[in-house]
Amino acid sequence: MYQQDQLQQQIIEIFRDRFETRLGTDEVDLLEAGIVDSVKIVELVLEIEQRFGVNLPFEELEIDDFRTVPRLAERISRSTSAAR
Repeated sequence: MYQQDQLQQQIIEIFRDRFETRLGTDEVDLLEAGIVDSVKIVELVLEIEQRFGVNLPFEELEIDDFRTVPRLAERISRSTSAAR
């Protein structure tokens, strides 16, 4: 299981490496800032599933899960815990 700070760092790396986006802070609202949209959410979910070996069914996701890096890390953490 990953620790929250490790998850957050890896999420920041996904944005940097996959989307060529540097986040100013991990608390930036990814939706309001236009960093993620519906297409990027799909790409992000696929990348997270591959990188962390988790399953994030779209019907279980909430838009607020993608609002900030910490919220996204928490969602991944819940998925890795449920997979055990």
